[in-house]
Amino acid sequence: MNIGSTHAMSGKFEVEAMSVVCIQAPPISAQTMEDVNKNVDQILDWMDKAAFGFPGVDLFVSMECGLQGFGPIWNEVLVDLDGPEIQRLKDKCKDLGVFGVFNPLVRDVQGRKGCNTAIIINDQGEIIHEYVKMNPWIPGEATHPGWDCKVVDGPKGSKLATIICADGDYPEVWREAASNGANVIIRVSHYMAPWDRAWEITNKAGAYCNQVYVVTANSVGIDEGYSYFGRSMILSPDGTIICEAPMGLPWMIKADIYPQIVDQIHKEAVTSNFAWSYKNRGASHPDFAGVGESMDKYTAYKK
Repeated sequence: MNIGSTHAMSGKFEVEAMSVVCIQAPPISAQTMEDVNKNVDQILDWMDKAAFGFPGVDLFVSMECGLQGFGPIWNEVLVDLDGPEIQRLKDKCKDLGVFGVFNPLVRDVQGRKGCNTAIIINDQGEIIHEYVKMNPWIPGEATHPGWDCKVVDGPKGSKLATIICADGDYPEVWREAASNGANVIIRVSHYMAPWDRAWEITNKAGAYCNQVYVVTANSVGIDEGYSYFGRSMILSPDGTIICEAPMGLPWMIKADIYPQIVDQIHKEAVTSNFAWSYKNRGASHPDFAGVGESMDKYTAYKK
C-alpha cells in the first residue's frame, strides 16, 4: 500500500479497518425551514440506506450545504447547533451506532455570525467536532472565515479533521490538519462545474503531500446558478483513488481504510515522509548528522 516510499516498512503494528460511506445527493436550495427539514429527511434516508447496504459502517459522510443548499437567501435559513434540525441528525447517529459528518450553515459559532460549519457527531449522538470553513469561496460565499483546524478521535484508531470545499484549494489547510495529527482528512464539498479536474488534482495532492487518507463527499444536481458534478472519492495516503462515485448521479461509495497505517508512515517512513522532512531539511548531509535543519526558512507565512 505504501508505494510512495523506496524503503520497506519494518516491524509489526496493529491496525483496525474503519468502514466509511460517502454520499452525493442534490440538496434543495432552501427558502424556508420546511425546505431545510426536507434536506434533513434526505440525509436521514441516505443514512438508513448506508446502514442497510453496508452493515458495520463506522463513519457516514455527507456533502457541504447538505441542509440548506446554496440558494440566494440561505442567510434566512440558518440553523443552531442545539436546534431541532441538528437534533434529528444526532438521534439518527445514536440509533444507527455510527459517526456522522454533516455541514450545516450555522447562525452563531463562538460569537461569530453566519458560519459554514462541519460537525462530527459520534455514535452516542454527541457533537464532538466543530470546524468553521477557513477559506470561504470569494465572492460568492459571505460566511465568517474560520480560525482553527482541529482534530478529534474517531472510530478504529482514526484521528479526524474536516475541511470544506474551497479549503482544499489551499495547501496550507491540508498541512494544518495533518500537522495537528490527522490521519484522515474529510473534505465535504458543494464543488461545481467546470472544476471537476481541479477537484481530483487537489484531493490527490492533499492525500499524497500529507500522507493521509482523504475522504470526500461532493454534491450533485443543479441549483439557481451552478451544476454540481459529484465524483465523491476516497483516497489512500499515496494519493491513489480507492473508490469514486460517478459524475452527476446520486450515489454512495464505501471503502475500508486503516488509519493506523498513516501513523506508522509518519513515524517510520524514510523517503517521501514529508511531515518529518519539512521539519528536518537536509538531514542526509553530514553537517546535519541525520537531524537536519529545523529552522523554518520559508518566508511565505512570515509575510
